[in-house]
Amino acid sequence: MRNSDYKCSKAIHYQMANPDHKVTLSTTRSSATTRPPSSLHDLAKSLWLYRRLLQQLILRDVASRYRGSLAGILWSLLLPCIMLGVYVFVFGYVFAPARALGKTITPDFALSLFTGMLLHGLVAECLARAPAAILGQPSYVKKVVFPIELLPLTIVGTAVVQFLMGSGVLFVALAATQGLPLKAFFWPLAWLPLIALAGGLSFILSALTVFLRDLAQITGFIATLLLFLSPVFYPLASVSKGLQYWMLLNPLTIPIEASRAMLIQGNWPDWAALGWHSLASLAALGVGWWIFQRTRRGFSDVI
Repeated sequence: MRNSDYKCSKAIHYQMANPDHKVTLSTTRSSATTRPPSSLHDLAKSLWLYRRLLQQLILRDVASRYRGSLAGILWSLLLPCIMLGVYVFVFGYVFAPARALGKTITPDFALSLFTGMLLHGLVAECLARAPAAILGQPSYVKKVVFPIELLPLTIVGTAVVQFLMGSGVLFVALAATQGLPLKAFFWPLAWLPLIALAGGLSFILSALTVFLRDLAQITGFIATLLLFLSPVFYPLASVSKGLQYWMLLNPLTIPIEASRAMLIQGNWPDWAALGWHSLASLAALGVGWWIFQRTRRGFSDVI
């Protein structure tokens, strides 16, 4: 680790521990004539250098969400269960054609629905919160030496924590109803690329919303649109062949279908489709990081 990196890291940790003190630190790397590095390799180095700080930010963000409530972090388990029950009742009983035929709701339907909701929730939370990642923390942008790239990444990390809590509920339900298929242990291969995609979207939204505040007004609508245009409430096979090709452009379609194949059906996913989705997600992360780095110098002037 370079000496300047070490000093910067120590200053940041001191600022986190002593929020009332103002920390200033100048290094040769922060020269105004130097462009911020914008490659994925530089992002990986930043994540490694500030990994402990990022962990603290995520834990603090998760704790602040449930501070003062009686159930505390248990709400992360209770809310997915309540959500599962509501959606199963509405879409599996009230509106289901199977009800008219006298059929019952199978556990497979509930688990399949829950799987899709978990993956959608991971992206939807990032879409909802990323626009305020920089706007909501002006002190970090203006007054202290702070790696502001951690602010959108904190939102992604919190969404992943919520996703993992819901995944625990899903695995318990799988084990109780049909048992865990061997292929279920390879499930992270289906959703890990989605984290890269969520990171790219968070970088883009957090950076551009500083200059274009209207973006914060449409992200909720986009999340709702993704919910109904993704195979969350229905399998992809139920859609006509012509529409299936268009739905594959939806970033949630392939992860949801791959997850259901491994968890519910006990089959291997379409590895070719999953591979292309992984490359596209990594490209989205690279584009988002590049946009964030190219615009970050103007944050303090606009906020």
